[in-house]
Amino acid sequence: MTSPPPSPSRPPAASQPPSPARLPPSPTAPRVKETARPHPLTPLIRGWVVLLVIVFGVGRQLVPDGSGESPIKDLLRLGFGWLVLIVFGIVVLAAAAGFVTWYFTRFVIDDDELRVETGWLAKRSRRISFERIQSVDIVQPLAARVFGLVELRIEAGAGDSRTTLRYLTRQHGTQIRDYLLARAHGDRVTMAGSSTLPRASALTDLSASERRLVTITPARLIAGFVLSTEFLWTIMVLIVLLIVGAVLGQPVVSLAGLIPMVFAGFGLVSRRVAAQFNYTLAESSRGLRITRGLTNLTSQSLPLNRIQGVRIAQPILWRPFGWSRVDIDVLGYGASSGRDENRTDVSSILLPVADDAQVRTALTRVLPGADLDRLDLHPSPRRARLIRWFDGWTLRYGWNAAVIVSRHGFLNRSTDLVPHAKVQSVRITRGPLQRWLRLASVHVDTPRGPVDLVAHHLDPADARLLALSELDRARAARRVAPTAPGDIPVLERFGIVGVAPLGAGGESTVYPLGIDQVLRLYKDDHRAAAAMVRQLRPAYDTFARHDLGFRTPLIIESGELSGRTYTVDRRIPGTSLSAWLPTATPELRRQALLQFLQVAGRIQELPLPADGFGRIFGEDPRRFPTLGALLEDQLWTAVRHTKEWLDRDLPTEAVDRVIAEVRDRQCAPRLVHGDYFPGNVFVDVLPDGSPMISGVGDFSPHTLAADPVMDIAGAITLMGLEGAPGVQEDQAYLHRQAMMLYGNRMPDIAHWLDVYRRYYAIYYASDPAVYPHALAELGA
Repeated sequence: MTSPPPSPSRPPAASQPPSPARLPPSPTAPRVKETARPHPLTPLIRGWVVLLVIVFGVGRQLVPDGSGESPIKDLLRLGFGWLVLIVFGIVVLAAAAGFVTWYFTRFVIDDDELRVETGWLAKRSRRISFERIQSVDIVQPLAARVFGLVELRIEAGAGDSRTTLRYLTRQHGTQIRDYLLARAHGDRVTMAGSSTLPRASALTDLSASERRLVTITPARLIAGFVLSTEFLWTIMVLIVLLIVGAVLGQPVVSLAGLIPMVFAGFGLVSRRVAAQFNYTLAESSRGLRITRGLTNLTSQSLPLNRIQGVRIAQPILWRPFGWSRVDIDVLGYGASSGRDENRTDVSSILLPVADDAQVRTALTRVLPGADLDRLDLHPSPRRARLIRWFDGWTLRYGWNAAVIVSRHGFLNRSTDLVPHAKVQSVRITRGPLQRWLRLASVHVDTPRGPVDLVAHHLDPADARLLALSELDRARAARRVAPTAPGDIPVLERFGIVGVAPLGAGGESTVYPLGIDQVLRLYKDDHRAAAAMVRQLRPAYDTFARHDLGFRTPLIIESGELSGRTYTVDRRIPGTSLSAWLPTATPELRRQALLQFLQVAGRIQELPLPADGFGRIFGEDPRRFPTLGALLEDQLWTAVRHTKEWLDRDLPTEAVDRVIAEVRDRQCAPRLVHGDYFPGNVFVDVLPDGSPMISGVGDFSPHTLAADPVMDIAGAITLMGLEGAPGVQEDQAYLHRQAMMLYGNRMPDIAHWLDVYRRYYAIYYASDPAVYPHALAELGA
C-alpha cells in the first residue's frame, strides 16, 4: 500500500530551463581548523612591486621638463654603480620588511569564522564570521601570475570592510574561496569537499561546476572601444588641438594639451580594453562569476541577491550592431560604478559590450521577469520637449510585475531597471521650470551606483499615481509568503530571494526564472523527490517528442542543494486557466472550457513509460493485473487516512460501492494525468483575443496507467474546486460537451463519469479544504 495521496496540487505547472551544477552540502561535516601563512614568495613579489615604483619614478625625473634641472642629476654625479647600489638597498629593505610582515601574518579558519592575525610589535587580529561574508574575489596581479600565486579579497559588509590574503597558490586560494562561499551560504562542508575542483590558471578561473553564460571576444571589445563616445570625443579634441597649433604656428600650444590627452587615451585603453580583456560571465553554484583582465586577472564573485538594479546603455554608434553595455547596482559596492573600470577588485560592469542575445541571457539571471520586449513604455508629455529639446522624444517609463523601468537619451540611450522589492524610496521633484510647464519627475532610489531610475517630466497627476502605485508594488513584492529556511540556499543560488512564487502545491513550489524558465522547488516533506525527478525526466523527454497541440513539461536540469531537490523547467507560455477564467467574458470562457475538455481527452495519446496498469511516478511505482486492482489500491490507500471521517459522514457502502463499480471497468491502459484541473492547465491569448490551451503541467504521483475517461471526469469534477462564481454552470457545460464529444464512441460514458466523479471525491477527501466538496459530490 502507498502513503496517502496528496491533495490536488495547485502550482502553475510551468516548465523549464537550465542551471549549472551545484555543490551539495554535507550536514555532518567534521569540524575544520586550518592555520597557514601566505606563500613564502610573498616578500619577493612585494619587493618587485617596489622596484617597479622606483624605476617609474626615476624614469619620470629623467624626462626633461624644460627647466634644465632634475633631482636625478645629483644622484647621477655619484656614478651609475652607486645609483644601482642605492636602488638595490631600497629593494632589499622593502623585501626585508615584507619578510617580517609575512612571518608574523597567519590566517586561521575554524568551524565558525576566519581569523587573520598580523603585526610584530603590535598584534592585530581580525575575525570574520562566515555569515557576514558577502563575496570572495580572486585577483592575480601580473607579478603574482608569473609565480602562480593569487590574492584573496573578502568582503564582509559595505564600505571598507575588506580583508586581503596575499599571496596564496592558485589551487589553495580557489579552495579557500569556495569553502568560504559555501559556509557563507550555510552549507556544512569540509575544506576538501567545498571545491569541485578548480581549474584556475593564469588565464582563467572557471571550475568544472561553472557554466559560461557570456564571453566577450577581444575583437568586439576593441570595436566597442573604438566606437565609444569617450574615445571619439578624445580623438576630436586631439584633432582640434592639432588644428589650433597649426593655425597659430605654435606647436608648443598643441603640445600642452596633447600630452594630457595622450595620457587620457592610454587610460581609456586601460579601462576599456586591458581591464576587460577576456571578459567571461559564468554561472556558479553561489551566483555569478566574472573573470577579466589582461595584465591583472580578476575573478569576481557576484551574489545575485545583492543586485539592486540594472542599467543598459547603448551609444549611438553601437545601435546598428545591436550592442549594449550593462551595469549593475550592487549592495556594498557604493560608488564603485562604471568610472572604476580599471579597478582590479570589484566592478559594477556586468557586460562591457554585448549583443541583444547576451543581454537577455544576463538579464534572465539577475532580474527574472524583466522582459523588456513585452513591457509597454509610456512617453512623457510633448511639452517636456521644451526642457529636453535634445532628447525629449526618448523619455519613457513603465513597469510590469517584476520591475519598474525608465529610458532616456539620444546619443547614449540608457534604460534603468529596478526590481520592485529593491526599491528603497520614491520621491517626486518639481523645479521652477517644471512647475511653470506643469511637469514633475519621479525618482526611484536605490543604493549608490550607476543605476539612476528617473521618470522624467511627467504630468503631475501621472507622477503622483506612478509614485503611489510603485510604493504599493514595492510593499507587495516584499510581502511574499514566508520562505522555508531550507529553500533559501536554492533561491539564493538562482538569485530570486524575495521573488513571489508563481504557485505552490502539495509537492512543490514554482518560481519564475526569466521569460522561458521556471524553478520547481520540491518541499522538504515531499518524500523521494529526487527519485521522482529521475522518473519524470525521461518521461517528459518522451512526451516532448509527441505534438498533440499543447505543451508538456520538460526538465532541462535538476539537482539538490542543502537537502532540497529542485528542477529547472521549460516554461509553458501563458497563464494558468484557473487565474484566467475569472477575467474572461462568458463567450471566451466557453471557448477555453471546450478546449480544456478536448485536451483532457488527448492526454491518453501520450506514450506510457511501461506496459500494463499501474502507478507511474512516486514512491511506489508498480504494475497491477487489472484496472480494478489499481483503483481499489488507490482508494483504500486514501480511505485509510479519511475512513473515520467518511464513516461518520457517509453511508458505509459509499466507498465499497465505488470500489465494486471500478472492478467491472474493462479498457486498455492509457496515460491518465490524475490531477487535471484548471490550475495545472495553461491558456494563452492569441493576437485576435481568442484563448488557446497552451500546455498541461505537473504530472505527479497522481499520474497512472489507467482509464482515459478518468481525466475527462476529473476535468468536470475538479472544476468544482475553483472558487470563482459560475463554477456550477461551468461543470454543467463541461458535462454536456463531454456527452456530445464522446457519447457516440462510449454509450455508457455518463455512467463512468458518475463513477469517477465519486472516485475523485474519495481520493482527494484527505485534504480538509477539499473534504466538504467531496461530501457534496458523494451526496452526503
